[in-house]
Amino acid sequence: MPRAESLDVVVGLEEGVYFVRVDRRLDRCGWPAGSQLELDRFELYAVSPEGKLLARRTFMP
Repeated sequence: MPRAESLDVVVGLEEGVYFVRVDRRLDRCGWPAGSQLELDRFELYAVSPEGKLLARRTFMP
């Protein structure tokens, strides 16, 4: 499980649904800058205004 300081979170709102993107930043945990375990992997969540998780997707282009 990633440590909290290794995560970047971006939140956006569109048509009443919050979209949350979570990116890993290994350089914040003592890894050399530019280190990656995967190629640009991130997670995207769709969340209702009430906090209910509507969808979750993991992307690894």
